[in-house]
Amino acid sequence: MKPMTLTLKASRTLLAIFVSAGLFFSSMLFLTPLPQWLRFVLLSLILVATVYFSLRDVLLRLPWSYVALIINNKNQLYLECKNSEQVEVFVQKNTVVTPYLTVLNCQLKEPNLLQRLFSQSILIVPDAMVAEDYRQLCVWLRWGGIFTL
Repeated sequence: MKPMTLTLKASRTLLAIFVSAGLFFSSMLFLTPLPQWLRFVLLSLILVATVYFSLRDVLLRLPWSYVALIINNKNQLYLECKNSEQVEVFVQKNTVVTPYLTVLNCQLKEPNLLQRLFSQSILIVPDAMVAEDYRQLCVWLRWGGIFTL
């Protein structure tokens, strides 16, 4: 297989999903009988999480945001961060590939203790990359033999 570099870009669809989820969970706080201080704390946590994950996964503004997927000729997957760091990962069997959403679950090749407990999940929607690149990624994930690792 020839090497591929699939570049990720900011996604309006994913941003709308993240903001909608944040607004939904924030509105649920006002329907539950909670003390004001707890409601404020939970609302702050929802806001911080929505902003952080939007910056990291959707807008790709943080130095550790993944901006590219690199597949070499040995069928190995590397994730490239915004700060140009590349990490090799193994794609896990619970990766989900659909025409409208791909959830790339992967484990770092040399993880530390915390990274062993939590795998990396990358949400990819079709507007996050060029249409042909998204199609190639879906084909590689489904038929490239990566689930036999």
